[in-house]
Amino acid sequence: SPRGPGEICGVGPTLVFPNASTKNVVFLSPGFVTALRAMSFCSWVRTASGHLGTLLSYATEDNDNKLVLHGRDSLLPGSIHFVIGDPAFRELPLQPLLDGQWHHICVIWTSTQGRYWLHVDRRLVATGSRFREGYEIPPGGSLVLGQEQDSVGGGFDSSEAFVGSMSGLAIWDRVLVPGEVANLAIGKEFPAGAILTLANAALA
Repeated sequence: SPRGPGEICGVGPTLVFPNASTKNVVFLSPGFVTALRAMSFCSWVRTASGHLGTLLSYATEDNDNKLVLHGRDSLLPGSIHFVIGDPAFRELPLQPLLDGQWHHICVIWTSTQGRYWLHVDRRLVATGSRFREGYEIPPGGSLVLGQEQDSVGGGFDSSEAFVGSMSGLAIWDRVLVPGEVANLAIGKEFPAGAILTLANAALA
């Protein structure tokens, strides 16, 4: 399997977060323009610190943790909280990411039965159900990479920052099936219907 996204044709731009400064943040615009009843988040990730930090944070005026993927020093090394509509979350195991190498991850959720899946390097490493069953992630919020928002577009804390690199990041408003995840990870085929990629988003 590929050692890194650079070996995959057309993986797209790479974001580098060199240290834990709260200035290292990427705002993705327009964010979500419609409500999400299902979501697949996939990216190549290489971490450069002893914990994972915040990969993604989506905040609205009424809840600064509508959708969050974040680790912090207080969590078990290599674990990450997958938050949908705070305070609901699941703790996911991402220990393989602490080796400083590139890894491909997909975090997938659907409001149908509240099912979720975590794929790392094409392998299903966690799954469950009854997580935010029937919930909708609302549109119109602030979508950020690399920092955890405590208010819309701000309230960052360096202890929650991501240090490392992301590449080939994309989000779908549907559940990717295992074959699609595998094809994406080996660069064989990009699943149809992505609502946001680094290539088509406005970065700020």
